[in-house]
Amino acid sequence: MLDMLRGTPLWVYAIFLIVTYLGVVACFENHESKRSLQISPVVFTGISLASLNFVQGFAFPVLVYFIAMLAGLFLAARFYSFHNVHRDGKHLVLGGSVKVLLVYWSFFAWRYYSGYQETTRPERINDVATIVASALASGAINGLIVGRSLRLLRFFKPGVTSLT
Repeated sequence: MLDMLRGTPLWVYAIFLIVTYLGVVACFENHESKRSLQISPVVFTGISLASLNFVQGFAFPVLVYFIAMLAGLFLAARFYSFHNVHRDGKHLVLGGSVKVLLVYWSFFAWRYYSGYQETTRPERINDVATIVASALASGAINGLIVGRSLRLLRFFKPGVTSLT
């Protein structure tokens, strides 16, 4: 385990600190703008799609990814509650939750694990099982991120005050 951590590039630790910072900020009351709710799912989706392995073809990993993403979207509807959210002008005031930190850490852990496996076991990168596992995990975690943002964006519709 220590060898794995010693071989990790410094930029990975920087990404971990940024993801942790964003997750910890979400644990406390904070303000979210409509723009940040629109941008963050695009960034996470881009990272996820860029990390898929297309050696076996394009359609299969993307199909598995989007099926898992749909499952993540449905899970997000059950996972996140929005009882402590209200709109304050052009921002949403969120009461805070550790759930965002857990989802961000899951995203980071999966990307770290995938990168580690690619480095230490390059012969398994193109296995169908590895491609499916990567697409499933990336899609499901990203579905949670996108689902949260989509539900929160509904607060910006005129006349919406709660999502219960």
